[in-house]
Amino acid sequence: MTDHTAPGHALENIAHWATVQGDAPWLVDLHGGEPTVYTWAVGKATIERAATAISAYFGGARKKAAVLSKNRAHWIMADMAILRAGAVTVPVFTTMRPETFHYVLDFAEVELLFLGESANWAEVREHLPEGITVVTLPGVEPSLGDISWEAFLAKGDSLPLPAMPDGDEVATIIFTSGTTGKPKGVMHSLNSLKRATDGLVEETGSTPGWRFFSYLPLAHLAERLVIELHAIRVGGVIHFNEGLETFTSDLGYAKPDYFFGVPRIWEKLVQGVLGAMGGDAGALKAALMGPNAAAVSASIREKLGLASVKSMLSTTAPVPPATKEWFDLFGLSLLDGYGQTEILPITTTSGHEPRHGSVGKPVKGVELKITDEGELVVRAHGISLGYYNAPDKNTETFRDGWVYTGDRAHIDEEGYVYLRGRVKETFKTAKGKYVAPGPIETLFQQSELVEQACIVGHGLPQPVVILVPSELALSHDSDTREDRLYRLTAEINAGLERHAQIGGIIVASEPWTIENAVLTHTMKVRRERVLLRYGTMANDIAGRIGGGSVELMYEK
Repeated sequence: MTDHTAPGHALENIAHWATVQGDAPWLVDLHGGEPTVYTWAVGKATIERAATAISAYFGGARKKAAVLSKNRAHWIMADMAILRAGAVTVPVFTTMRPETFHYVLDFAEVELLFLGESANWAEVREHLPEGITVVTLPGVEPSLGDISWEAFLAKGDSLPLPAMPDGDEVATIIFTSGTTGKPKGVMHSLNSLKRATDGLVEETGSTPGWRFFSYLPLAHLAERLVIELHAIRVGGVIHFNEGLETFTSDLGYAKPDYFFGVPRIWEKLVQGVLGAMGGDAGALKAALMGPNAAAVSASIREKLGLASVKSMLSTTAPVPPATKEWFDLFGLSLLDGYGQTEILPITTTSGHEPRHGSVGKPVKGVELKITDEGELVVRAHGISLGYYNAPDKNTETFRDGWVYTGDRAHIDEEGYVYLRGRVKETFKTAKGKYVAPGPIETLFQQSELVEQACIVGHGLPQPVVILVPSELALSHDSDTREDRLYRLTAEINAGLERHAQIGGIIVASEPWTIENAVLTHTMKVRRERVLLRYGTMANDIAGRIGGGSVELMYEK
């Protein structure tokens, strides 16, 4: 590699690396541990061939094309081909429910869908809006769509490559999860994504040739930016996880220099290490602090597939301190990052100055302030172009160059940011006091007893927490389980103001999933569904709250 820079936005980056290191690997699909490698030169040629076909299909107009597939090399090639054609990419989640799938494609006026391996296709296929042509990507039975990838690409073979698109035009529409209503389509341009990627690269210190591992949904902007666009910016190579059952072996093959995850992933990795030690946390900690600590931690990093990692980033919520402490013992520094689809990155933590509960300080070029109402507002170069066809929503979020995040936050004297829950999720109890449920839910979710948690309390004398118990909690007999839940609640209540203390516990009968409609396709809790399902129980348990005691009830 002779050049350590890439010149501009993603499409320009691809052209750059195809020239500088055309024979180097870029995208690596894994099938049964066996790699299928696409070099930069092959990737660029495939993208340009597909872009010509897409431009011909759309007649050169700036129309919308969706991608529905698990993470694969052709997800990225389809995405980049749509952009290279001057069209607009609409990523679609493989976990979307039929009604959301139909709404997104219909609202965005999608006319072309690239279909890869997708767990929900059989369920959502009948909800495809009329007039959409389905192109099946390699690895998918052509009969599932209207035309195969190769046959579609061949339609543009005799036509000229379209001109490079304007970097300031809308390039993609990413639909948010819609926890409080219909999903909103966040618009980004090639240049807004470039600016966001530049900020990420500067924070990370990544260099050409870094290895990346892609397993979180590329339909989410975080994975698309932190993995896809990041690798394109620095000339890195992306390995794609085949599936959950091959996660460990695929990670071991990829040997990433950079690893991106969410709190649940880190906790599962720690539990995997503990499981290999027979569940004896004390023995593991002693080994990691003993005379052979360096060898033990090196062995753990190797077994996790993280021996080559130079940087690890977590997002969606701060990682519990106890989990971070384990990774410190493993010799791995785990950083938190915070951003939104509308603007990112916003903040990141430093491995040198941890602040428990903080999402860190603003990255270079980001300005922050707190409104009189306690809402965090942000201004930076990576701001989106607004919401698609939603002028009323635009005025709520985008004002005078600032993004109103919807997050309540506190910034301390040293500039560290602490999130205090969502503005719209704050409720008023019967005592007229306001409660922000998010931070309290986080406290419950940090317990080994709790898998999921949601707090309600509007109009109730005290808040009520609805819990999905963990496998560990369910392994206990009912008396032990209830005793431990009571003690956990008492510990949390001890740190809360009286009006915010939990007065009742409802134990859910099953996990919350996308299938039972309690979670969105991005795995966020739909509070209106929680209220619909548990509202009557919450009112019943509230009627028995009194005298400082905590009531407990099971969902039937």
